[in-house]
Amino acid sequence: MPRASLAVKISVLIVVVLILGFGVSTISTIRRESDLLVEQSKTSARRLTATLVASIEGAMLQERPDVTRVVVQELKTSTPVEGLAIFRRNGVEAFTDLTTAMEVNKNAGLAKDVMENIKKMARAPGEKASSPEFTRALETLKTQETLETRDGATYFTLHHPIVNQERCQGCHGSDHKVRAVVRVATSMEPVFAEVRRHRNRQLGMGLLTIVAAAGVLTIAMRRVVVRPIGQLSSAARRVGAGDFEARAPVDTRDELGELGAAFNDMTARLATAREELQGKNSELATALQNLQESRERLELLEQLKGELSKFVPEAVKRLLEQNPNATELEKKNVEVSVLFLDIAGYTKLSEQLEPRKLNQLVQTYFSSFLELIQRQHGDINETAGDGLMVIFQAQPTAMDHALNATRAAFAIRQSTEQLNEEYGGVFPPIGLHMGINSGDALVGATKIGGAAGQRWTFTATGPTTNIAARFAGSAQSGEIIVGPTTAERIKGQFVLESLGDRSFKNVSQPIHVFRVIPPGVYEKIV
Repeated sequence: MPRASLAVKISVLIVVVLILGFGVSTISTIRRESDLLVEQSKTSARRLTATLVASIEGAMLQERPDVTRVVVQELKTSTPVEGLAIFRRNGVEAFTDLTTAMEVNKNAGLAKDVMENIKKMARAPGEKASSPEFTRALETLKTQETLETRDGATYFTLHHPIVNQERCQGCHGSDHKVRAVVRVATSMEPVFAEVRRHRNRQLGMGLLTIVAAAGVLTIAMRRVVVRPIGQLSSAARRVGAGDFEARAPVDTRDELGELGAAFNDMTARLATAREELQGKNSELATALQNLQESRERLELLEQLKGELSKFVPEAVKRLLEQNPNATELEKKNVEVSVLFLDIAGYTKLSEQLEPRKLNQLVQTYFSSFLELIQRQHGDINETAGDGLMVIFQAQPTAMDHALNATRAAFAIRQSTEQLNEEYGGVFPPIGLHMGINSGDALVGATKIGGAAGQRWTFTATGPTTNIAARFAGSAQSGEIIVGPTTAERIKGQFVLESLGDRSFKNVSQPIHVFRVIPPGVYEKIV
């Protein structure tokens, strides 16, 4: 796209500002004066309507319908209105047929010559009045105003109700409030034409003013702003080409003069800086080479870190991120919930399947358990063939670790059922023994040293973990067995079935255990 010059941009900006300022003001003035002209015309129409209605009512009070008809005809031809009509309350044009005359003659009696004159003036009524304004005039007894368009022309129409006064009820009866509605239509075209002439005149004057002001301001801005900036731009291009001897002219003491002086000072400093920069290029090249080598080593370390993280529990990674010195890895007495699970009938499976396929089965099922365990903030600390030991610790933003362990166990149980169905033709279906126990345990790192070096493991030890393993060993396929401490923590969220006291190997006292009832079979529990 072609580049617009600064002079063009300034000219456009000046024109826009003038249009937004002066133009908006002009349009507002035109609108205000136009509204005033239209309102004056409406006021004149209202006054004329009041005069016409007064004349018609005066003729009606003479109790001479024939005279009233003559008056109405004269008003239609002698007034500047485009439409004058009188309608009875049923919408039929008045003073055309003999309906009103017959009603008045019946109520009050008319002279014979009056009736003869009326009969001679009778004609067919015009179109019946049914507009909403006519209806509202009858209902509200107030004049209704509207602007309407007919045959491409706009009219200001008034519907003025004539009240059935007490002195008129002798002829017209007293069962209605309005005798008639006078409709007066005045053309607004002369007013609109004057509005258009006034608007065009104002817009022309405004346009001339904007053009003249824009021209004067543009010339002034070219001399005061554009030319000094052009000189400064020329000097800047020379400097950009490597000529640090170029200088911008400084002819004024305003902001542009200060800009030129600052530019010249900058140019002198750039010349000095270039000399210093050339002296440091060799140092920068050496540093860049060293940085590239360091970056390659760092990428290798990050790759090793990613591979090693697969073998480190999430709890250990969190502690190392908080404290790289690993002082928090020392064993501490912590309240945890331990989940033990193993595959039911694993020995029989190992006899049925070849080792590679058995390993594939264990890997497929246990891999699906990993995400479920991590979602409940658990860490897999030990794997032993067909079994897993998972530790759940208290988390700042998580629920109770016993609830997390139970939810993880149910998720694993459901995942096992889905995998049994999915791999029905590949692997034989399996079941799991699961046990959960809550209590204190020593959690942290254990160092194993020897002649070949040292190895660190991170796990939990103590009676809590041992009893959890005993619970899992006593569970039937698909069962989740928990101890009393875990049951107390989860009883508000899960349904528990008491299994009574049970004795376990290497445990001195019997333990009251519970089976967690899976969702979907609650109705079977009494």
